[in-house]
Amino acid sequence: MEVLTDLNTAFEVEAAKPELAFLPLGATEQHSRHLPIGTDTITGELLSADILSAVDRPGAALLLRTLPISSSMENTGFVGTMLFTPMTMRGIVRDAWQSVSRVGIRWLVVAAWHGGNFIVKPVVREQNWEIGRCGVIYLNPWEHVPEEAFEGFATGFEVHSGDVETSLMLALCPEHVRDNCRDNPVPFKAIWQDMFSMKTLSGGEGNAGSPSRATAQKGRPIARAIVEGSARYIEEVLKMADQYPQY
Repeated sequence: MEVLTDLNTAFEVEAAKPELAFLPLGATEQHSRHLPIGTDTITGELLSADILSAVDRPGAALLLRTLPISSSMENTGFVGTMLFTPMTMRGIVRDAWQSVSRVGIRWLVVAAWHGGNFIVKPVVREQNWEIGRCGVIYLNPWEHVPEEAFEGFATGFEVHSGDVETSLMLALCPEHVRDNCRDNPVPFKAIWQDMFSMKTLSGGEGNAGSPSRATAQKGRPIARAIVEGSARYIEEVLKMADQYPQY
C-alpha cells in the first residue's frame, strides 16, 4: 500500500483517498536498566511503516503518529512509567475511530506494540458490533511471529526486556541500548501481570530473561518476521471484510 504520514498535508491525504488508518500504540514504561522507557514507542515508529508498505493491496493507508502512552499498570513503581487507565484507552480507540470514519476512511488498525494493552481487544469487538461491520482491526505484531523464529533464543520468547526484545532493539537502534544489562532468569508468565506488577515479579530488576545473550544478528530476523506476519494478517482481515460486509 502507499503510505501517508503526518508529514503529509491534509490536502495530500485527502487526494490519496486512504481506505485504512493505522494507529500504533507505544508506551512510556520501564524496560529495566538497559533499554529506554520509550522502547515500545520506538519499535512502533520504526516498523509500522514497513508493515503497511508490505501489505499487498492497492490503495493508500494513513500511518498515524505512535501514541507514546498506553495501558502500563503492570510496570508502575518505576520512575518514568506513564499510563492511561483501561477506560481512557477505550475512549482513545473509540475517538480515533470516529476521527477517521467520519471522513470516509473504512478501516482503523490499532497496533498494540506494548503487550499490556489487553483492554484494546474487547474495545475493538464492542466497536465493530456497534457499527455493524469490521471497521476496527486489532493487531498485536508479536502474535504474528511464528514460533520457529524464536528457536535461536535459549529460552524462547521472553516477555519483557529479555533476549528477544533486546536483540530487536540492537537490530533497529543499537545506540539506544545500554551495556549494563543484568540477566534475570525468574519464572514468568504473561498472565501473572494481571495480578502482580513487573517490579514484584522481577524482583525489582524490571526484566525477565537473558538480555546479555542478545545480538543484532538475532534481532534482524525477528524484525522481518514481525513485518511479514503483521502484513499477512492485515491482508487476511481485509479480504474477509470484503467477503463479509456485515458484522
